[in-house]
Amino acid sequence: MLNNLKSYGIHNLQNLNLNKLNYALKQKFITNYKQCIKFEKKICKITKSKYSVTCNNGTSALLMSLLSLKMKNIFAIIPNINFVAIASIVNLLKGKYIICDVNEKTGMIDLNSFLEVINYCKKKKIKPNIFFPVHYAGNLVNLTKIKKIAKKEKIIIVEDGCHSFGSKNQLNNIVGSCANSTCTTFSFHPVKNITTIEGGAITTNNFRIYKSLLSIRNHSLIRTSLNDPYILDNPSLNFRMGEINAEIGLQQIKLLNKFKIKRQNLTNYYIFKLRKFDKYFRIYNFKSNKIFWHLFVICLKKDLLKKKKDFMFYLKKKNISTQIHYKPLSSHRILKKNALKCFSKSSNIFYNSQLTLPLHTKMNFNDIDYVSNAIESYIKSHIRTL
Repeated sequence: MLNNLKSYGIHNLQNLNLNKLNYALKQKFITNYKQCIKFEKKICKITKSKYSVTCNNGTSALLMSLLSLKMKNIFAIIPNINFVAIASIVNLLKGKYIICDVNEKTGMIDLNSFLEVINYCKKKKIKPNIFFPVHYAGNLVNLTKIKKIAKKEKIIIVEDGCHSFGSKNQLNNIVGSCANSTCTTFSFHPVKNITTIEGGAITTNNFRIYKSLLSIRNHSLIRTSLNDPYILDNPSLNFRMGEINAEIGLQQIKLLNKFKIKRQNLTNYYIFKLRKFDKYFRIYNFKSNKIFWHLFVICLKKDLLKKKKDFMFYLKKKNISTQIHYKPLSSHRILKKNALKCFSKSSNIFYNSQLTLPLHTKMNFNDIDYVSNAIESYIKSHIRTL
């Protein structure tokens, strides 16, 4: 049981079909070949998108998306609660960016925080041209109204769906359908909803973007036939996915609904066991069977918040891993220094209270009982009697 709790997320590669993996290794090419094409078709079917391009990881998916837009001058809007990848990419490409605030309850950008940035830009007479909404913990940003404003302001939307493969919004649009964006990026890192060990993908409904992504993935080399020498179209890199990774993805995608139900059941049991502690923390939960829960998050209150580090250390001694998702971008010196403006009030509130407990498909109800008992023991011994 304790092994299941030593990480907030663990890959589930049980019952892999080794014969199919062996088949992938015996193909003429073992990178970016038949299994990759099959995996891309499966991603399109699930996300209801026209096109999908696989790559070697989620960060590459973000970089490829940005390169495919062929923007002369990048001016991005990036949410503060976020992994460092997007901001790092914009920095590497010598772009400009504003770090926007998030809703203090969801950790995601909402209409108010988006308008805050737009109004600031108008006041300063600056024009952002790309926005990266980040879907958090499996929950989805409401982009319906944001999309209308972005369109009016000529801002391209690229969704970061790395936490949310398989999630749907209240309108039943699945993430990756690109109903509100030019493209969507995914990660298939070991702790994500499904894994290819390492891997990523981009979905889009734009044929020009799709063709550009195919080129970018392969050094942006153009070859009219196998007998002709290739021509370099634009400087790029190798972002190809391996065939064995794609085969693992094909096997994982068959388990997507099973994994989703398992995570929902675990989340519901967590809520049942932890609701008696509502005086000490708020459970980050949006009651919907449409969401594919990637993380189980609690937001600490008053007495427990004051002892956050001690609480985390106590759980660690009990072999229960906790994590923070994420440290605000504005708290990283280099990212804050290079940003034109940082909005951080609500982001800091969310960050200071947030704590991620273990959630993955190898867990069971006994694991959650153990976590619940450990939390109760800490509160009784370090704060007060329940």
